Amino acid sequence: MKNTINKRPAFYKNFIMQREQKASLATNNLHRLAQVEQILFSFGLIMSIVTVIRFHSNLKAHLFELCYYFSYILTSIHVLIVAIITKRHPEWPLWRKNQPTHIAIFEVLILSIIVLYTSSNPVSPYTVYTNVCIISIVMLAIEPVFFIPLLFIFSFLIIYRMMANGDVYIAVNILLTTIVISALSLFKWNALIKEYRLEQIRDNHLEAIEKEIELAAYVQESFTKKKMPDFSNYEIAYYSKAMSGVSGDMYDFYTHETQLKGAGIFDVSGHGIASGLVTMLVRNIFQQEFHQNEDKPLYEVMEIIDKRIRIEKQSIENYLTGILLRFSGNNVEIVNAGHPCPILYKKQTGECDFFDKKRKFSSSVIGLLTIDSFFQETSFRMESGDELILFTDGVKEAMNTEHDEYGDDRIISSVRNAVQQDFNNQIHLLLNDMGMFTENSEQNDDITIVIIKKK
Repeated sequence: MKNTINKRPAFYKNFIMQREQKASLATNNLHRLAQVEQILFSFGLIMSIVTVIRFHSNLKAHLFELCYYFSYILTSIHVLIVAIITKRHPEWPLWRKNQPTHIAIFEVLILSIIVLYTSSNPVSPYTVYTNVCIISIVMLAIEPVFFIPLLFIFSFLIIYRMMANGDVYIAVNILLTTIVISALSLFKWNALIKEYRLEQIRDNHLEAIEKEIELAAYVQESFTKKKMPDFSNYEIAYYSKAMSGVSGDMYDFYTHETQLKGAGIFDVSGHGIASGLVTMLVRNIFQQEFHQNEDKPLYEVMEIIDKRIRIEKQSIENYLTGILLRFSGNNVEIVNAGHPCPILYKKQTGECDFFDKKRKFSSSVIGLLTIDSFFQETSFRMESGDELILFTDGVKEAMNTEHDEYGDDRIISSVRNAVQQDFNNQIHLLLNDMGMFTENSEQNDDITIVIIKKK
Protein backbone atom coordinates (compact mmCIF):
# COMPACT_ATOMS: atom_id res chain seq x y z
CA MET A 1 0.00 0.00 0.00
CA LYS A 2 2.78 2.45 0.91
CA ASN A 3 4.75 1.72 -2.27
CA THR A 4 1.62 2.26 -4.42
CA ILE A 5 0.86 5.61 -2.80
CA ASN A 6 4.43 6.81 -3.15
CA LYS A 7 4.30 6.22 -6.93
CA ARG A 8 1.18 8.39 -7.31
CA PRO A 9 1.26 12.16 -7.97
CA ALA A 10 1.74 14.49 -5.00
CA PHE A 11 -1.73 15.99 -5.51
CA TYR A 12 -3.31 12.54 -5.23
CA LYS A 13 -1.29 11.69 -2.12
CA ASN A 14 -2.33 14.94 -0.45
CA PHE A 15 -6.02 14.03 -0.55
CA ILE A 16 -6.00 10.23 -0.20
CA MET A 17 -5.84 9.10 3.39
CA GLN A 18 -4.41 5.77 4.43
CA ARG A 19 -6.74 3.12 5.73
CA GLU A 20 -5.53 3.25 9.33
CA GLN A 21 -6.08 7.01 9.45
CA LYS A 22 -9.60 6.65 8.06
CA ALA A 23 -10.32 4.10 10.77
CA SER A 24 -9.23 6.53 13.48
CA LEU A 25 -11.39 9.31 12.01
CA ALA A 26 -14.47 7.09 11.77
CA THR A 27 -14.77 7.20 15.56
CA ASN A 28 -14.20 10.96 15.65
CA ASN A 29 -16.99 11.47 13.11
CA LEU A 30 -19.51 10.09 15.60
CA HIS A 31 -19.04 13.19 17.75
CA ARG A 32 -19.73 15.48 14.80
CA LEU A 33 -22.74 13.35 13.88
CA ALA A 34 -24.13 13.95 17.34
CA GLN A 35 -24.15 17.67 16.52
CA VAL A 36 -25.86 16.99 13.17
CA GLU A 37 -28.50 14.84 14.89
CA GLN A 38 -29.29 17.69 17.26
CA ILE A 39 -29.59 20.13 14.34
CA LEU A 40 -31.82 17.77 12.34
CA PHE A 41 -34.01 17.00 15.33
CA SER A 42 -34.28 20.65 16.38
CA PHE A 43 -34.98 21.85 12.82
CA GLY A 44 -37.63 19.15 12.23
CA LEU A 45 -39.30 19.76 15.59
CA ILE A 46 -39.36 23.56 15.23
CA MET A 47 -40.64 23.51 11.65
CA SER A 48 -43.27 20.89 12.53
CA ILE A 49 -44.53 23.06 15.39
CA VAL A 50 -44.49 26.18 13.18
CA THR A 51 -46.46 24.34 10.48
CA VAL A 52 -49.07 23.15 12.99
CA ILE A 53 -49.45 26.62 14.51
CA ARG A 54 -49.51 28.43 11.18
CA PHE A 55 -51.90 26.11 9.36
CA HIS A 56 -53.90 24.66 12.27
CA SER A 57 -57.17 25.80 10.71
CA ASN A 58 -56.48 23.91 7.47
CA LEU A 59 -53.84 21.37 8.43
CA LYS A 60 -54.97 18.75 5.87
CA ALA A 61 -54.00 21.02 3.01
CA HIS A 62 -50.49 21.29 4.46
CA LEU A 63 -50.10 17.71 5.58
CA PHE A 64 -47.22 17.24 3.12
CA GLU A 65 -45.20 20.02 4.77
CA LEU A 66 -45.88 18.55 8.22
CA CYS A 67 -44.79 15.07 7.12
CA TYR A 68 -41.76 16.52 5.41
CA TYR A 69 -40.49 18.36 8.49
CA PHE A 70 -41.32 15.41 10.69
CA SER A 71 -39.06 13.30 8.45
CA TYR A 72 -36.10 15.30 9.78
CA ILE A 73 -36.91 14.02 13.24
CA LEU A 74 -37.06 10.48 11.88
CA THR A 75 -33.73 10.99 10.05
CA SER A 76 -32.02 12.17 13.24
CA ILE A 77 -33.39 9.14 15.14
CA HIS A 78 -32.31 6.82 12.31
CA VAL A 79 -28.77 8.21 12.28
CA LEU A 80 -28.61 7.97 16.09
CA ILE A 81 -29.68 4.31 16.10
CA VAL A 82 -27.17 3.37 13.38
CA ALA A 83 -24.40 5.26 15.21
CA ILE A 84 -25.16 3.40 18.47
CA ILE A 85 -25.12 0.04 16.67
CA THR A 86 -21.85 0.94 14.92
CA LYS A 87 -20.21 1.96 18.18
CA ARG A 88 -21.08 -1.42 19.70
CA HIS A 89 -19.22 -3.22 16.91
CA PRO A 90 -15.60 -1.99 16.81
CA GLU A 91 -14.68 -5.06 14.74
CA TRP A 92 -16.78 -3.91 11.78
CA PRO A 93 -14.95 -2.93 8.56
CA LEU A 94 -14.39 0.71 7.78
CA TRP A 95 -17.26 1.12 5.32
CA ARG A 96 -19.75 -0.07 7.94
CA LYS A 97 -18.29 2.24 10.58
CA ASN A 98 -18.97 5.18 8.25
CA GLN A 99 -22.59 4.19 7.66
CA PRO A 100 -24.08 6.81 10.04
CA THR A 101 -22.25 9.56 8.16
CA HIS A 102 -23.35 8.26 4.75
CA ILE A 103 -26.96 7.94 5.87
CA ALA A 104 -27.03 11.50 7.24
CA ILE A 105 -25.74 12.96 3.97
CA PHE A 106 -27.91 10.86 1.62
CA GLU A 107 -31.15 11.33 3.51
CA VAL A 108 -30.75 15.09 3.89
CA LEU A 109 -29.90 15.47 0.19
CA ILE A 110 -32.89 13.32 -0.80
CA LEU A 111 -35.16 15.40 1.43
CA SER A 112 -33.88 18.52 -0.36
CA ILE A 113 -34.73 17.09 -3.79
CA ILE A 114 -38.15 15.93 -2.64
CA VAL A 115 -39.24 19.27 -1.20
CA LEU A 116 -37.86 21.24 -4.12
CA TYR A 117 -39.48 19.16 -6.87
CA THR A 118 -42.82 18.39 -5.19
CA SER A 119 -43.70 21.39 -3.02
CA SER A 120 -44.97 24.78 -4.12
CA ASN A 121 -44.38 26.29 -0.68
CA PRO A 122 -42.33 29.52 -0.98
CA VAL A 123 -40.35 28.49 2.11
CA SER A 124 -39.01 25.40 0.27
CA PRO A 125 -35.89 27.05 -1.26
CA TYR A 126 -34.84 28.30 2.18
CA THR A 127 -35.36 24.81 3.57
CA VAL A 128 -33.11 23.41 0.84
CA TYR A 129 -30.45 26.02 1.63
CA THR A 130 -30.63 25.00 5.29
CA ASN A 131 -30.11 21.38 4.21
CA VAL A 132 -27.00 22.27 2.25
CA CYS A 133 -25.59 24.06 5.31
CA ILE A 134 -26.33 21.02 7.49
CA ILE A 135 -24.58 18.74 5.00
CA SER A 136 -21.62 21.12 5.00
CA ILE A 137 -21.08 20.45 8.70
CA VAL A 138 -20.69 16.75 7.94
CA MET A 139 -18.63 17.37 4.79
CA LEU A 140 -15.82 19.04 6.72
CA ALA A 141 -14.98 15.70 8.40
CA ILE A 142 -15.54 13.36 5.44
CA GLU A 143 -13.14 12.27 2.72
CA PRO A 144 -13.81 14.68 -0.17
CA VAL A 145 -12.91 12.38 -3.09
CA PHE A 146 -16.39 10.82 -3.16
CA PHE A 147 -18.65 13.26 -1.35
CA ILE A 148 -17.64 16.52 -3.09
CA PRO A 149 -18.72 15.20 -6.53
CA LEU A 150 -21.90 13.87 -4.91
CA LEU A 151 -22.63 17.24 -3.30
CA PHE A 152 -22.06 19.08 -6.56
CA ILE A 153 -24.41 16.72 -8.43
CA PHE A 154 -27.20 17.31 -5.92
CA SER A 155 -26.41 21.04 -5.79
CA PHE A 156 -26.74 21.40 -9.57
CA LEU A 157 -30.07 19.56 -9.48
CA ILE A 158 -31.23 21.93 -6.76
CA ILE A 159 -29.85 25.04 -8.54
CA TYR A 160 -31.45 24.02 -11.84
CA ARG A 161 -34.86 23.72 -10.17
CA MET A 162 -34.47 27.02 -8.33
CA MET A 163 -33.46 28.84 -11.49
CA ALA A 164 -36.54 27.43 -13.21
CA ASN A 165 -38.68 28.74 -10.32
CA GLY A 166 -36.98 32.15 -10.38
CA ASP A 167 -35.14 31.76 -7.05
CA VAL A 168 -31.89 33.07 -8.52
CA TYR A 169 -30.59 34.66 -5.31
CA ILE A 170 -30.87 31.46 -3.26
CA ALA A 171 -29.48 29.39 -6.18
CA VAL A 172 -26.34 31.56 -6.26
CA ASN A 173 -25.99 31.28 -2.46
CA ILE A 174 -26.22 27.48 -2.64
CA LEU A 175 -23.57 27.38 -5.41
CA LEU A 176 -21.22 29.62 -3.43
CA THR A 177 -21.83 27.60 -0.25
CA THR A 178 -21.08 24.35 -2.10
CA ILE A 179 -17.84 25.76 -3.53
CA VAL A 180 -16.66 27.26 -0.24
CA ILE A 181 -17.47 24.16 1.81
CA SER A 182 -15.79 21.89 -0.76
CA ALA A 183 -12.67 24.06 -0.66
CA LEU A 184 -12.69 24.02 3.16
CA SER A 185 -13.16 20.26 3.11
CA LEU A 186 -10.17 19.82 0.80
CA PHE A 187 -8.07 22.18 2.91
CA LYS A 188 -8.98 20.45 6.16
CA TRP A 189 -8.52 16.97 4.70
CA ASN A 190 -5.10 17.93 3.35
CA ALA A 191 -4.16 19.33 6.77
CA LEU A 192 -5.33 16.12 8.49
CA ILE A 193 -3.25 13.97 6.14
CA LYS A 194 -0.14 16.10 6.66
CA GLU A 195 -0.66 16.07 10.42
CA TYR A 196 -1.06 12.30 10.35
CA ARG A 197 2.12 11.86 8.34
CA LEU A 198 4.03 14.12 10.74
CA GLU A 199 2.72 12.06 13.66
CA GLN A 200 3.87 8.89 11.90
CA ILE A 201 7.33 10.37 11.36
CA ARG A 202 7.44 11.52 14.99
CA ASP A 203 6.25 8.14 16.28
CA ASN A 204 8.80 6.32 14.13
CA HIS A 205 11.50 8.68 15.36
CA LEU A 206 10.49 8.21 18.99
CA GLU A 207 10.40 4.45 18.49
CA ALA A 208 13.90 4.53 17.02
CA ILE A 209 15.12 6.64 19.96
CA GLU A 210 13.53 4.25 22.44
CA LYS A 211 15.26 1.31 20.76
CA GLU A 212 18.58 3.16 20.88
CA ILE A 213 18.05 3.91 24.57
CA GLU A 214 17.19 0.27 25.25
CA LEU A 215 20.31 -0.85 23.40
CA ALA A 216 22.48 1.70 25.21
CA ALA A 217 20.96 0.64 28.55
CA TYR A 218 21.63 -3.01 27.74
CA VAL A 219 25.25 -2.29 26.79
CA GLN A 220 25.71 -0.16 29.90
CA GLU A 221 24.23 -2.87 32.10
CA SER A 222 26.56 -5.47 30.58
CA PHE A 223 29.47 -3.27 31.64
CA THR A 224 28.27 -2.77 35.21
CA LYS A 225 26.30 -5.87 36.10
CA LYS A 226 28.89 -8.42 37.09
CA LYS A 227 28.93 -10.81 39.98
CA MET A 228 31.12 -9.60 42.81
CA PRO A 229 33.31 -12.17 44.56
CA ASP A 230 33.04 -12.75 48.30
CA PHE A 231 35.74 -10.36 49.50
CA SER A 232 37.84 -11.29 52.49
CA ASN A 233 38.17 -7.72 53.76
CA TYR A 234 34.87 -5.97 52.94
CA GLU A 235 31.17 -6.55 52.27
CA ILE A 236 29.46 -4.46 49.62
CA ALA A 237 25.86 -3.66 48.70
CA TYR A 238 24.70 -1.37 45.93
CA TYR A 239 21.62 -0.11 44.11
CA SER A 240 21.32 2.01 40.98
CA LYS A 241 18.27 3.17 39.04
CA ALA A 242 18.34 5.25 35.87
CA MET A 243 15.87 8.08 35.43
CA SER A 244 15.35 7.20 31.75
CA GLY A 245 16.84 3.93 30.55
CA VAL A 246 20.50 4.97 30.45
CA SER A 247 22.10 6.10 33.69
CA GLY A 248 24.59 8.92 34.18
CA ASP A 249 25.58 7.39 37.53
CA MET A 250 28.49 5.00 37.72
CA TYR A 251 29.85 2.82 40.49
CA ASP A 252 32.83 0.49 40.27
CA PHE A 253 34.95 -1.80 42.41
CA TYR A 254 38.67 -2.41 41.96
CA THR A 255 39.69 -5.87 43.05
CA HIS A 256 42.64 -8.21 43.26
CA GLU A 257 41.73 -11.85 43.77
CA THR A 258 39.56 -11.85 46.93
CA GLN A 259 40.68 -8.42 48.08
CA LEU A 260 38.70 -5.21 47.55
CA LYS A 261 41.43 -2.73 46.67
CA GLY A 262 39.28 0.27 45.86
CA ALA A 263 35.87 1.60 44.93
CA GLY A 264 34.35 4.57 43.18
CA ILE A 265 31.01 6.29 42.70
CA PHE A 266 30.58 8.93 39.99
CA ASP A 267 27.84 11.11 38.53
CA VAL A 268 28.07 12.46 34.97
CA SER A 269 26.47 15.84 34.40
CA GLY A 270 23.30 15.85 32.32
CA HIS A 271 20.92 13.00 31.60
CA GLY A 272 20.08 10.47 28.92
CA ILE A 273 22.20 8.75 26.31
CA ALA A 274 25.04 11.31 26.29
CA SER A 275 25.79 10.98 30.01
CA GLY A 276 25.32 7.21 29.81
CA LEU A 277 27.88 6.94 27.01
CA VAL A 278 30.34 9.01 29.04
CA THR A 279 30.09 6.51 31.91
CA MET A 280 31.05 3.71 29.50
CA LEU A 281 33.90 5.81 28.12
CA VAL A 282 35.45 6.64 31.50
CA ARG A 283 34.91 3.28 33.25
CA ASN A 284 37.93 1.67 31.61
CA ILE A 285 40.00 4.78 32.31
CA PHE A 286 39.32 4.52 36.05
CA GLN A 287 40.00 0.79 36.06
CA GLN A 288 43.28 1.04 34.13
CA GLU A 289 44.74 4.04 35.93
CA PHE A 290 43.75 2.80 39.38
CA HIS A 291 45.58 -0.51 38.92
CA GLN A 292 48.54 0.92 37.00
CA ASN A 293 49.31 3.60 39.58
CA GLU A 294 49.00 1.73 42.87
CA ASP A 295 52.36 3.14 43.99
CA LYS A 296 51.28 6.77 43.58
CA PRO A 297 49.23 8.92 45.97
CA LEU A 298 45.52 8.74 45.26
CA TYR A 299 45.24 12.45 44.38
CA GLU A 300 47.90 11.92 41.66
CA VAL A 301 45.90 8.97 40.34
CA MET A 302 42.87 11.25 40.10
CA GLU A 303 44.94 13.89 38.30
CA ILE A 304 46.05 11.30 35.73
CA ILE A 305 42.45 10.15 35.28
CA ASP A 306 41.24 13.73 34.90
CA LYS A 307 43.82 14.55 32.19
CA ARG A 308 43.05 11.38 30.26
CA ILE A 309 39.26 11.96 30.42
CA ARG A 310 39.73 15.53 29.14
CA ILE A 311 41.67 14.22 26.15
CA GLU A 312 39.45 11.24 25.30
CA LYS A 313 36.05 12.91 25.62
CA GLN A 314 37.31 15.83 23.46
CA SER A 315 34.47 18.31 22.81
CA ILE A 316 31.90 16.48 24.94
CA GLU A 317 30.83 19.00 27.57
CA ASN A 318 29.77 16.54 30.27
CA TYR A 319 31.91 16.45 33.40
CA LEU A 320 31.88 14.14 36.42
CA THR A 321 31.65 14.45 40.16
CA GLY A 322 32.75 11.45 42.16
CA ILE A 323 34.53 9.74 45.01
CA LEU A 324 37.55 7.46 44.56
CA LEU A 325 38.55 5.15 47.42
CA ARG A 326 41.63 2.98 47.99
CA PHE A 327 41.78 0.35 50.73
CA SER A 328 44.93 -0.87 52.45
CA GLY A 329 44.33 -2.92 55.57
CA ASN A 330 42.26 -0.73 57.88
CA ASN A 331 43.37 2.44 56.13
CA VAL A 332 41.09 4.12 53.58
CA GLU A 333 42.30 6.85 51.22
CA ILE A 334 39.64 9.08 49.69
CA VAL A 335 39.45 11.79 47.03
CA ASN A 336 36.11 13.62 46.79
CA ALA A 337 35.77 15.40 43.45
CA GLY A 338 32.79 17.69 44.06
CA HIS A 339 30.50 14.79 45.04
CA PRO A 340 27.96 14.57 47.89
CA CYS A 341 29.76 13.82 51.14
CA PRO A 342 29.67 10.11 52.15
CA ILE A 343 28.45 8.93 55.54
CA LEU A 344 30.77 7.06 57.90
CA TYR A 345 29.40 4.77 60.59
CA LYS A 346 31.72 3.73 63.44
CA LYS A 347 30.37 0.62 65.11
CA GLN A 348 32.46 0.84 68.27
CA THR A 349 31.29 4.34 69.22
CA GLY A 350 27.94 4.25 67.41
CA GLU A 351 28.83 7.54 65.69
CA CYS A 352 27.17 7.99 62.28
CA ASP A 353 27.64 11.26 60.41
CA PHE A 354 28.79 12.84 57.18
CA PHE A 355 32.51 12.33 56.63
CA ASP A 356 34.29 15.66 56.03
CA LYS A 357 31.06 17.52 56.78
CA LYS A 358 32.74 20.91 56.37
CA ARG A 359 34.16 19.94 52.96
CA LYS A 360 37.77 20.57 53.98
CA PHE A 361 39.05 17.95 51.57
CA SER A 362 36.68 18.47 48.64
CA SER A 363 38.32 18.74 45.21
CA SER A 364 37.31 20.04 41.79
CA VAL A 365 35.10 18.09 39.42
CA ILE A 366 36.56 15.72 36.82
CA GLY A 367 36.94 16.38 33.10
CA LEU A 368 35.79 20.02 32.99
CA LEU A 369 37.88 21.87 30.40
CA THR A 370 37.03 25.41 31.54
CA ILE A 371 38.72 25.20 34.96
CA ASP A 372 42.11 24.24 36.33
CA SER A 373 41.53 21.05 38.26
CA PHE A 374 42.96 20.33 41.69
CA PHE A 375 42.64 17.19 43.79
CA GLN A 376 43.44 16.50 47.41
CA GLU A 377 43.14 13.38 49.46
CA THR A 378 42.67 12.43 53.05
CA SER A 379 42.45 9.16 54.87
CA PHE A 380 40.67 7.50 57.78
CA ARG A 381 40.49 4.11 59.41
CA MET A 382 37.73 1.53 59.25
CA GLU A 383 37.55 -1.10 61.94
CA SER A 384 35.52 -4.30 61.82
CA GLY A 385 31.80 -3.47 61.54
CA ASP A 386 32.36 0.10 60.33
CA GLU A 387 30.44 1.17 57.23
CA LEU A 388 30.85 3.78 54.53
CA ILE A 389 27.70 4.88 52.68
CA LEU A 390 28.12 6.53 49.27
CA PHE A 391 25.32 8.03 47.19
CA THR A 392 24.71 10.34 44.24
CA ASP A 393 22.83 13.65 44.44
CA GLY A 394 19.72 11.94 43.02
CA VAL A 395 19.15 10.63 46.56
CA LYS A 396 19.55 13.99 48.27
CA GLU A 397 17.49 15.83 45.64
CA ALA A 398 14.63 13.32 45.45
CA MET A 399 11.35 15.22 45.79
CA ASN A 400 7.91 14.49 47.17
CA THR A 401 4.60 15.61 45.71
CA GLU A 402 5.02 19.04 47.32
CA HIS A 403 8.46 19.50 45.69
CA ASP A 404 10.35 19.25 48.99
CA GLU A 405 13.82 17.69 48.76
CA TYR A 406 14.77 14.58 50.71
CA GLY A 407 17.81 16.45 52.01
CA ASP A 408 20.78 15.69 54.26
CA ASP A 409 18.81 15.47 57.49
CA ARG A 410 16.48 12.74 56.21
CA ILE A 411 19.40 10.85 54.61
CA ILE A 412 21.42 10.77 57.83
CA SER A 413 18.36 9.80 59.88
CA SER A 414 17.58 6.93 57.49
CA VAL A 415 21.20 5.71 57.49
CA ARG A 416 21.40 5.79 61.30
CA ASN A 417 18.38 3.50 61.48
CA ALA A 418 19.55 1.21 58.66
CA VAL A 419 23.06 0.51 59.98
CA GLN A 420 21.54 -1.01 63.11
CA GLN A 421 19.90 -3.71 60.97
CA ASP A 422 21.23 -6.72 59.08
CA PHE A 423 23.64 -5.62 56.33
CA ASN A 424 21.71 -7.41 53.57
CA ASN A 425 18.57 -5.38 54.36
CA GLN A 426 20.15 -1.94 54.68
CA ILE A 427 19.77 -0.92 51.01
CA HIS A 428 16.09 -1.90 51.08
CA LEU A 429 15.52 0.10 54.26
CA LEU A 430 17.13 3.21 52.78
CA LEU A 431 15.08 2.90 49.59
CA ASN A 432 11.90 2.28 51.59
CA ASP A 433 12.44 5.47 53.64
CA MET A 434 13.06 7.49 50.50
CA GLY A 435 10.02 5.94 48.77
CA MET A 436 7.77 6.81 51.72
CA PHE A 437 8.96 10.42 51.51
CA THR A 438 8.63 10.80 47.73
CA GLU A 439 5.37 8.79 47.63
CA ASN A 440 6.73 7.21 44.42
CA SER A 441 6.73 10.58 42.66
CA GLU A 442 8.53 10.69 39.34
CA GLN A 443 12.15 11.74 39.90
CA ASN A 444 14.36 13.87 37.66
CA ASP A 445 17.76 12.31 38.37
CA ASP A 446 19.46 8.92 38.54
CA ILE A 447 19.74 7.30 41.97
CA THR A 448 22.72 5.24 43.18
CA ILE A 449 23.63 4.00 46.66
CA VAL A 450 26.77 1.99 47.62
CA ILE A 451 27.43 0.60 51.10
CA ILE A 452 30.88 -0.75 52.04
CA LYS A 453 31.29 -2.59 55.34
CA LYS A 454 34.61 -3.62 56.95
CA LYS A 455 34.69 -7.26 57.93
